[in-house]
Amino acid sequence: MSEMTWKEFLAQAQEFLKISEQLGDCWVLYEKDASEPNTFLKYSQKIKCKESNDGYVTLINVEYHVVYSVSYQVPMLLFQAHRSDGSLLDLEATWRVFMPDTASKDLYQMLTQTDHPVLFRPFMALHPCRTAEVLDQFGEPSANRVLTFISLYGPHVQLQLANAYGLSK
Repeated sequence: MSEMTWKEFLAQAQEFLKISEQLGDCWVLYEKDASEPNTFLKYSQKIKCKESNDGYVTLINVEYHVVYSVSYQVPMLLFQAHRSDGSLLDLEATWRVFMPDTASKDLYQMLTQTDHPVLFRPFMALHPCRTAEVLDQFGEPSANRVLTFISLYGPHVQLQLANAYGLSK
């Protein structure tokens, strides 16, 4: 099974951070306090998008967090997206920006708003209910399931890892 303990998540997140540092990428490991599970990976980027049909391109600031889901015992991807004026994208705007080709009936099952399990603020989240099943489809377990998780789930919300992450040892 691809379920993992908190300690496994933390060790693999720390290993992922080492790879990020070797590659000169900007991931950080944020520790709120020493309690379990109050540590998560964090990454920020700016993306260009056409949020509406008026043809204007908008700059969106996105902050991604990879946290440990205590309920599902897997990594979970959360994020907040802000327009350049600082306003937060609501759920419908987030769907239009990040999942424009997804059928509306499927959106709530994939991307929804939830409270961040460490910061207790509203964040968008890719639902973790099938993460263990998805990770299990790869047969032999990954050496770093956090890295595999980000590689698989990140592209759904415009979070791309460099191919060099897969080449690191």
